[in-house]
Amino acid sequence: MNEDEERRALIRKFYQIYRPLQKRHSLREHSHFDIYGNNLIEIWEYEGERKGRCICKAKEDTEIACYKRAIEELESYSGKETVRHEKRAG
Repeated sequence: MNEDEERRALIRKFYQIYRPLQKRHSLREHSHFDIYGNNLIEIWEYEGERKGRCICKAKEDTEIACYKRAIEELESYSGKETVRHEKRAG
């Protein structure tokens, strides 16, 4: 797998995880990538128009590393949400 294919696969995986969480938890994403290594993905919870807590802040040297970190943080966030729902139901 070359770098471009890996990048596309990671972006696809990121959005497969992010989109369902976005709808369920009113999340908003901000991302910035440039050639100087200022790569950033931030995801925030919102309540209406009020910004809540930051659930993901991935700042890495490459776009690929940034998406990998963001995927890890989203998987962790979705795992914590599952635990919270199980505690409420149980």
